Amino acid sequence: MTKFLENIAPIENPIVIFAIIILIILITPYFSRKLKVPAIFGLIVSGMIIGPNGTGLISDNLGVKILSSVGILYLMFLAGLEINMTSFQRSKYKSIVFGILTFTIPLSLGYFVLRNFFDLPFHSALLLASMFSTHTLLSYPVVNKLNITRRESVVITIGGTIITDTAVLMLLTIIVASFQGRLDWIFWLRLLLLMAMFVFLVLWGVPKLSRWFFKHVQTEDSAQYLFVLSVLLISALLAMTSGIEPIVGAFLSGLALNRVIPQHSALMNRVTFIGNTLFIPFFLIGVGMLINFKVLFSGFETIIFALAMIVVALTSKYLAAYLTQFIYKYPKNDRNLIFGLSVSHAAATIAVILVGFDLKILDETALNATILVILVSCSISSFVTEHSGRKVALTEPETPDPHKDNQDNILVTVSNPETIGSLIDFAIFSRNNRSSVIYPLSIVQDDEHVERTLQFNKDLVNSITGKLANSDVTLKPTTRIDINIPTGISRSMKELHIKKLILGWSGKSNTANYFFGNIVENLLENCRQMMIVSKFSMPLDGTKNVYLFLPNYAEKEQGFIPMMNTVRSVSKNLNARLHLVVNAQSQKLIRKNLNEKLFSEVRYMIFEYYPNISTIARGIQTSDLVIAVSARPHTISYNRRLELLPKILSRHFADQNYVIVYPEQPKDSEIE
Repeated sequence: MTKFLENIAPIENPIVIFAIIILIILITPYFSRKLKVPAIFGLIVSGMIIGPNGTGLISDNLGVKILSSVGILYLMFLAGLEINMTSFQRSKYKSIVFGILTFTIPLSLGYFVLRNFFDLPFHSALLLASMFSTHTLLSYPVVNKLNITRRESVVITIGGTIITDTAVLMLLTIIVASFQGRLDWIFWLRLLLLMAMFVFLVLWGVPKLSRWFFKHVQTEDSAQYLFVLSVLLISALLAMTSGIEPIVGAFLSGLALNRVIPQHSALMNRVTFIGNTLFIPFFLIGVGMLINFKVLFSGFETIIFALAMIVVALTSKYLAAYLTQFIYKYPKNDRNLIFGLSVSHAAATIAVILVGFDLKILDETALNATILVILVSCSISSFVTEHSGRKVALTEPETPDPHKDNQDNILVTVSNPETIGSLIDFAIFSRNNRSSVIYPLSIVQDDEHVERTLQFNKDLVNSITGKLANSDVTLKPTTRIDINIPTGISRSMKELHIKKLILGWSGKSNTANYFFGNIVENLLENCRQMMIVSKFSMPLDGTKNVYLFLPNYAEKEQGFIPMMNTVRSVSKNLNARLHLVVNAQSQKLIRKNLNEKLFSEVRYMIFEYYPNISTIARGIQTSDLVIAVSARPHTISYNRRLELLPKILSRHFADQNYVIVYPEQPKDSEIE
């Protein structure tokens, strides 16, 4: 068998190589699920089989190396991009404590064992020990499905991930410099100065540049993705220039774009889809091609070394979780939940080990043993997180979930190619739960141009739905032929059980009698559902703050809580801070009515008259979103000054995104 494998000539044809790897990426997840092993491990094993140390089917190919090199950067970029910064801010001090514990304990214990029991050189022991400090939130989807993501133990684990992974990546830079003999005062001066400049440029400059770019390139979706990819690669190159490892630059670029790219936007879907489908699998297969498992089984001492690494990895993470539980008096199940979430080693672990292997700080034995650590830790992580997570979920108080509304269907009127993307994006961000259905509605008037208009609107909607095909968004395009547009919209709302209606508006008056135009005015008079009239000047990506203006007595409206939940969903999905602008009397009542747990991060701004918003308008930036609440006539919060609201907003926020919300109202019989 060995002689047969030695006689296999590596494939040289790039098309055949690419086809083989794509097939592996396609079928590996299926077999991984069948064998109940992590997909990440399946891809690595596939690389081992086809690589030079396996069957020799594929040698070190330049194309594979390029995609694999980009893959490791992409992996660290997504790690920074997908971290929930809002959760980190909420419990940042406890997160810092856990981050310090989960960094220092594994590092210290790992260094002690590797140095004293296996006599590894200083740099090798320190670098390999730093691997124990990293962790990847591989089992986070488990707690998400159990609906315990707001549990404090989960939140501080997420925050600790930021701290420990960042610390390990910075330590990696220092270890590499020391190994190469560059650890002198010039290195420290250069590191501190260039690193300060680099961090400032990335964390401050990238968000500024990104918001400008997304504002001016709002319809070119491919250009937006290429911009994100350029930011990733340039950040990695700048990190190298600053004497820092490129993966640190990739990680920081992800953190920089964290609040610029909303979690559920089409751009985020595109970034994660391409990365998880192409670049990262290529990287994992490339890792497998480097591994030679023959070295691992070359002797009894090698097996002992691999087992010792697994024991250290599990024990040190458990100690960090135990001390965190002891300090903050958490229940036993929360301790196990912290351990389950933080014990899995994957993304940063692979990145650190590969750097050490490429620089000859670590040998094949360390590389192969690390792969075993990844397999065992990821398997234990999934089991412990699910087991303890279920117990934690059962102890959670049963409070009514304001987002749980199966009838939260959203209707979006579409007709303008320039605004359809922003309208659909806003509808996605405003969902109270992911099961909500969004209906892009096209109303076509029955005239001689009906066929041509139908085809135009169909192509318009398909251009958007195609981009969201692989996301969690359910879009069901709808077309209605009617002689009267408001009537067609009203009938569709009844048939589809619509809770929210989102319409676009140019920001200018269309007629002498109506500021919005007779379509919107007619719908306001005849529909009781929540209506959102929107005017978007730029993409919603990059929104930093959401300002919600509330009229007097808005909290007494029947549709107040659903409206507030919608606004909260928008600010949360945009990663933007929510500011409530109300009068002093309403503030007390609003605090009483709102769920403090869900609205704990709201900032209140007190002002006396509404809609006299000229003073506050001066402090609102072009990257902010303004949401002004109005009211229909004859409702509790209605006053005649609200009729001027569209005109006031168009005057003060001509360059900003703003929407006017009309909360849901009871039927006429209920009002009486």
